[in-house]
Formats: sequence, C-alpha cells, structure tokens
Amino acid sequence: MADGFVVRLLVVLAVAGVVAAVAGFRPRRPRNPLSVEGNLDGPGVYLFTAAGCDACDAARLAYREVLGESGFAERSWEEHPDLLTRVGVDEIPVGAVVGADGKQVASFVQVPRPMALRRAVRKMRA
Repeated sequence: MADGFVVRLLVVLAVAGVVAAVAGFRPRRPRNPLSVEGNLDGPGVYLFTAAGCDACDAARLAYREVLGESGFAERSWEEHPDLLTRVGVDEIPVGAVVGADGKQVASFVQVPRPMALRRAVRKMRA
C-alpha cells in the first residue's frame, strides 16, 4: 500500500517538475514581429487582450501596477479584431511599446516582468 502511494507521489512530482520547466521557458516576445508602424495611434504602450483570458487579466494588472490606470492603451480582440489582425497579433496577451518614430521599442508575451516593462518605457521616452 505504501509503495503505491510513493509511486503516485513520484509521478505527481515529476509532472509538476515538467510543468515548471516548460513555464520557465515560455517565450517573452511574440513569435512573429508585430507590424506597429502606421497601425496604432502613435507612441505609447499597448496591451492586446481578449475576453475570458486569465493571462490577460494578470497582464492588465501588471501594466496598471507599473504604468498606472492611464499609462497604456488596451485593445481587445472583441472590440478591434481588424486592428489586431493588421498588427499581427497571433497570441494574447501581447504588449507593445512604440516610440515617437512609430517603431516598436519592445514587445512582451504574457505578463511582462515589471523591470523589463519600465526599461522599455524609459527607452521609448528617451
């Protein structure tokens, strides 16, 4: 009986280890470059989301904590599907930091690290 418990415990720990390893290697940038030039309202920070997306909720919270409520523009799939298609958003949430020249300074998939987001915004403002 104890042997069965040990085997199940080892299987659970192995699965948890694989999940943690995969999560640690998730991409931080979109797989394909975003096409921001001429497609957005100008320089700034943009967050592309969709309804019912838990990762989008976490990303929105991170952006609010770093930039404040009005420090970024959120564009949802439900309200702006043609914009997200033109920009080339193929996974969500995705964030883009766009400089004064209209070019992408940085992009983030999922929830960005606060320091990386702050660094990108400083670079945008420079």
